Amino acid sequence: MPSSLESIRHLSETLFQYSNVDDMVSQVLRTALEVIGQDAGSILLADEKTKQLVFRYVVGENADCLHGTSIPWDKGIAGAVFFSGQAEVIPAVQQDIRHFSATDRITGYQSRDMIVVPLKRYGGAPIGVIEVLNKVTGQINRDDLDLLVVIASIAAAAIEHTNNAEVLRQKDLQLQQSQKMEAMGRLAGGVAHDFNNLLTVMQGFTELIVSTLDPAAASKRYADELMKVAKQASGLTNQLLAFSRKQVLEPRDVNLNDLVSNIETILRRLIGNDVVLFTNLDPHLGRIKADPGQIEQVIMNLCVNARDAMPRGGSLTIETAMIELDDSRCRDAPDLRPGQYVLLSVADTGSGMDQATQAKLFEPFFTTKAPGKGTGLGLSIVYGIVKQSHGHVTVTSEVGQGTTFTIYLPQAEAPLSDGRIADLATAVDQKSGQEPVRSE
Repeated sequence: MPSSLESIRHLSETLFQYSNVDDMVSQVLRTALEVIGQDAGSILLADEKTKQLVFRYVVGENADCLHGTSIPWDKGIAGAVFFSGQAEVIPAVQQDIRHFSATDRITGYQSRDMIVVPLKRYGGAPIGVIEVLNKVTGQINRDDLDLLVVIASIAAAAIEHTNNAEVLRQKDLQLQQSQKMEAMGRLAGGVAHDFNNLLTVMQGFTELIVSTLDPAAASKRYADELMKVAKQASGLTNQLLAFSRKQVLEPRDVNLNDLVSNIETILRRLIGNDVVLFTNLDPHLGRIKADPGQIEQVIMNLCVNARDAMPRGGSLTIETAMIELDDSRCRDAPDLRPGQYVLLSVADTGSGMDQATQAKLFEPFFTTKAPGKGTGLGLSIVYGIVKQSHGHVTVTSEVGQGTTFTIYLPQAEAPLSDGRIADLATAVDQKSGQEPVRSE
């Protein structure tokens, strides 16, 4: 049987070869139990978004009930060790006032004593904890603690390395997707602009022809049909211009709640009787600076898309809220900056989408509908309008679990009141050493 030092050396040599954190923590915990001579334990990793310590791997009798289990990261012995960053030997677990039953429940062990060590590399902050449980009091000692600290340090360095590599990979994919959409936008915009010019000439000459024809002539009907098709084609090019963000917008301060309320009746008719519409509008919503007509089009396009995903009926929820995005929440969206945003969410209970579909969702002419059932421009228009309004759109979906589109639009700066303008002018005058000019 290999010695403790040989096991740790083997761990340090192989751990950085893993690309999957779950496989990594599995080897870490099994090595730790082998080195210390125990047969139960767990590894919990911190989730900054939920502020939970999530059980990522457990060795014990009830390990099958691990999935999705977590505890608040400031509760229990694990939480205390995570926040202090100091390893502990707990000689009598059941008598410790910080004892939290989650570990016992998951492992199926009634632990007598245990070691809890923060997962952190030397000089770094904890990213989780590792627990080793003992059923018989007195077997865990200081040497075991030191060995587990070394293992935890190796594990933390490897996990951070893997997570950083994954973050870089995701950012690279986002950059590639962004560049692809930008290139498609330029191409679509260029083609649409030139084609629109041709259509303008076509419509002009067609109008001249129509004006010279006898209203009762058959050729008049043909010319009218030609005019109708030309107008439809012009509408198509305008949709492409929306995707390419080359539309002429008329932005102004807008309350998103008002827009939703104004078109709610139309939306109910649009989605039909089989789909129930719910609205949850934040009464303290800030204003955005956008073209109200275009934002209404965004909402209607998303609702039509949701309706088509629920052929047998379902529910559709439109929600608005204020949200503040910090640096950590903007990492996944390079086009967002920290600050106050107005959130618009459109969620359905429809068929949902797989990852391959989501990857192409905003591309022009991409559609999952049958031929002749859609142009494939609805969501690309949403994308273009949101981007042109300096916002960001995301989609979360699972097959059979529905879809949620979330749009972030920057809150408009509040206009300065006359009193505030006077205060600022006074402050400027005082700073320059001049007496403020007062109007009589």
